[in-house]
Amino acid sequence: MTQPSPPTCSWRPGDSEALRIALSIPVTSAALSALNREMAQLQTEYPTGVCTAQRHLDAIAELDQRLAALTPDDLNAPIRSSRKGVAGGVVPNPLPLSKLAVVEYATELLLEETESEWNPAGPSPAVVLGKQRSQHIGQLALLLPRLQNWRQCNPDPFQGALVRG
Repeated sequence: MTQPSPPTCSWRPGDSEALRIALSIPVTSAALSALNREMAQLQTEYPTGVCTAQRHLDAIAELDQRLAALTPDDLNAPIRSSRKGVAGGVVPNPLPLSKLAVVEYATELLLEETESEWNPAGPSPAVVLGKQRSQHIGQLALLLPRLQNWRQCNPDPFQGALVRG
């Protein structure tokens, strides 16, 4: 009986750019050549690692789509919310049909209370998805450890380094 060989994966065309973005590697010729070198080395020395890296890249892409789809309401979603109007009182028969008739009859029929409760200690969906994304990025950094030197940690989007070619 023969043992099935482990699956070998090869890098897809967009994987290098996805890795560069995920690991926050700058767009310089030296950084890109280091990225390509590390990808080729992983392909030759540990081909199943390429499959693992691609799974992490796919998970990061899916998390990025979910993060982009979040609305402000999702980011500030309350734990509990309730709405209530004024209870009690005699309901007129026939009911007033216009707002003016309601105001003439009883203004309290227009009142409505809403109550919402947020959990200040609980993380928002964006924080949860961001933590999952950073875990996948950490796993990628373990697969390609020499790229750690090329990573830009907490880059300031309003400052840049002057690079001469």
